[in-house]
Amino acid sequence: MDSVLTPNLAKVGVEIVRVKKSQFATVDLYRNDDILMPMYTATGKLPTLCSNEWKRRVIMRYLRSLSVKEARVWMGISADEMQRVRMDSPPKWFQMYYPLVFDVRMRRVECVALVESMGWPKPPRSSCWMCPNMGDAEWRELSNADLAKAAALELEIQAKDPELFLHKSQKHVLSQPFNDSLPGDESECQTGFCFV
Repeated sequence: MDSVLTPNLAKVGVEIVRVKKSQFATVDLYRNDDILMPMYTATGKLPTLCSNEWKRRVIMRYLRSLSVKEARVWMGISADEMQRVRMDSPPKWFQMYYPLVFDVRMRRVECVALVESMGWPKPPRSSCWMCPNMGDAEWRELSNADLAKAAALELEIQAKDPELFLHKSQKHVLSQPFNDSLPGDESECQTGFCFV
């Protein structure tokens, strides 16, 4: 974002604003006693509630703080990810827009090729450094600092509930070989706000 997107978009008059979760979220890891992350358990995976609370609602509150009365929110979900398009009814003023699905109809591989044809580096899927929806390849790509933060967060969560894990193997993230040997790799968040 800092080395490619921000300077190149600034050349055409587009400003990127980072909105901090800490300024606009009303919940952190838990809402009441329910963890918001899709943690792995012995019986499966918990629902993904974090995207709505830490992204969608944060952006809505940020826009409202600017007195925005109507917003068209462009989502970078590609045509081959149609299952991630949100069909629920957001507030009327906050309209979701999917140009890569309904207008230019580009698949993810075509989007990546377009970015690379511009001389920019291959864009990774965006995700949080502690996201249980990451596949092993994405876990391997984390910096040592981010992996250490994820491991510390997992231990913090397990202090409250030792049966919750960030990785599908249900083993601590620092003990993982991240070798893609388990089925169901590269799972995705279905909320429409992650991995865009």
